[in-house]
Amino acid sequence: MAVSARIEDYMEEIFALEIEGVAPTVTELATRTGVSKPTVVAAVRRLSEDGLVLHEHYGDLSLTDRGRELALAIYRRHEHLTFLFSEMFGIGKDRSEAIACAMEHELDERSEGRILAFAEFFFDARRNQEPWVRRMERFISNPSSLPRPLSLLKTGERGRVVRLTCPGGLRGRLLEAGLTPGADVVMMRRTGTSVLCEVRGVEMELEKIHALTVWIGGDDDDVSGEEHS
Repeated sequence: MAVSARIEDYMEEIFALEIEGVAPTVTELATRTGVSKPTVVAAVRRLSEDGLVLHEHYGDLSLTDRGRELALAIYRRHEHLTFLFSEMFGIGKDRSEAIACAMEHELDERSEGRILAFAEFFFDARRNQEPWVRRMERFISNPSSLPRPLSLLKTGERGRVVRLTCPGGLRGRLLEAGLTPGADVVMMRRTGTSVLCEVRGVEMELEKIHALTVWIGGDDDDVSGEEHS
């Protein structure tokens, strides 16, 4: 049985009220979801027809056993996503809730399981004070340090070569010139068609089109040299 995203939202809200010990009503649902009572009534009617909700006329709502199982899965999915964005990525709780609401309806059981497994792995590593966790947290908290093509660096800006995104002969020439992953680079100046930079303490001039294939990051960036963008 296919359930629309909006109907899932109502089921999740009913479930949330139930586990808070609050009797779900049309009025309370309208308040929580920010829609009119007639709109909620229409949704409840659909849920009742699908065997997911019991609703006495002008009375309280309650999920059926089948509805509650489905609502639990939706609720957990929302909680896992909110947790991922707020606790792991450091995004504000309200914004994390909004992102979770937008994503949760596309998340299947297998994807949710992988997110939960990753979260458990991360928190286990943080409890054990694994050094990579602090490095990851520093990197995530400073997205402005994400790698950029060499051509986009400002005069005087410095960093390290993270990767090359060009294939074949050009890649070989750049590597031979010293633009290998981990090499220190300082931008000296840019002209209309070229950039002048310092690589490992040696001045080097590159065509802008070639410098666009050399990605520069900060000290905490990956220097694996893989050809990804």
